[in-house]
Amino acid sequence: MSELQSLGGGNFRVSSDLTTVTVPDLWAQSKKLFPPTDASFISIDVSNVVHVDSGGLALLVAWVRWANFRNKKFALQGKSGQLAVLIENNQLEKLFYSA
Repeated sequence: MSELQSLGGGNFRVSSDLTTVTVPDLWAQSKKLFPPTDASFISIDVSNVVHVDSGGLALLVAWVRWANFRNKKFALQGKSGQLAVLIENNQLEKLFYSA
């Protein structure tokens, strides 16, 4: 089962793969978990993520857009090599690595 856990204070953890199979569940969970937070940022820990595909990357972009639309900073924690390569290959470094 795909799971997005709230750790409190704008911090979240993905405890599954980020693939086209898990994206619908993770998106639905984020729609319930993100809005209550009044933190000035959204931080997603992806250190438990083993597999990432373009669907998972699209979900991360959607989460960044959600945060930006609400004037919140966005951060990814614990990126795997596979995710870093996907971000670089799609020229999304500025989106995920901006200060």
